[in-house]
Amino acid sequence: MTINPDRKAAALDWLVRTNDPEFDGWDEFTTWLEECPANAEAYHALADAEAQMLPFLDAVPAGSRPARVARPRRMALAAGIAVLAAAGAALLAPRMMPIDYSTGPGEVRLVSLGGQDELVLNGDTRLELAGWDRRDIRLHRGQLLLRLHEQDRDGVRVMSGDLELVDVGTVFEVSRDGRETRVLVSEGAVIADPGGARLKLSPGERLDTEDGASVLRAQSADASSVGSFERGQLAYVDEPLDNVVADLRRSTGLDFSANATISARRFTGTLSVEAIRRDPRSLEPLLGVPIERSGRGWNLGGKV
Repeated sequence: MTINPDRKAAALDWLVRTNDPEFDGWDEFTTWLEECPANAEAYHALADAEAQMLPFLDAVPAGSRPARVARPRRMALAAGIAVLAAAGAALLAPRMMPIDYSTGPGEVRLVSLGGQDELVLNGDTRLELAGWDRRDIRLHRGQLLLRLHEQDRDGVRVMSGDLELVDVGTVFEVSRDGRETRVLVSEGAVIADPGGARLKLSPGERLDTEDGASVLRAQSADASSVGSFERGQLAYVDEPLDNVVADLRRSTGLDFSANATISARRFTGTLSVEAIRRDPRSLEPLLGVPIERSGRGWNLGGKV
């Protein structure tokens, strides 16, 4: 391996410094190792070369050894530990980096978490999986169904804005639009804000909240509607039309919008994603509002 001269000089400097019994710059040393994999490789190469020389140096009479190598053996051990730490960091860092998953409008994607645990992403969804077992989830936008049945695995933590959710062996759905988050539970339980309110959501309950909310309240919900988008349907019970429109955009891939005068209306019923894709105007009798062309999209509007 050819080492850049500047990097080799830096690695040699760190090797000398970490062998000093009074060295206390371990945080700075770790930062340097993690800046670039080549830093760890250079340090490792020099430490290996030093280790190979130790048997020969030990054969030299103590009074004839250079001052640099007449150090306690524990410092050589410390250097070895540092090398192992560097190598470990180089191996573990990629594993700890978050993985980004996203879907386009109208696309549904399945992501396995191992065993029977899996995520289903609805259209126009973006999230990150982090942690050693990829069980820390940050939902940036969109709609996510979680099916978690592995009893011998660690739980899953979901962050949506400033809302933290922890599963208790469950099936639930999380949607995020702008600063708003919806949570619906169909099996098991979910703990919302485990470090504060510790609101428990049981099957047939939901939580509607927004970033910065000071109070979390559970409401009743239709558990059968959880994950309905995976079946090509959108099922609602007394749902604000704004939420319906957001789901329509994700699931159909069509650009729906709602007139401000009707966005607060509520809807109960089941919509077929494929039927709406074929004919957006089929929504008119179902929602009780006119559907009008708006550029390349469709606007739910009309007189109230």
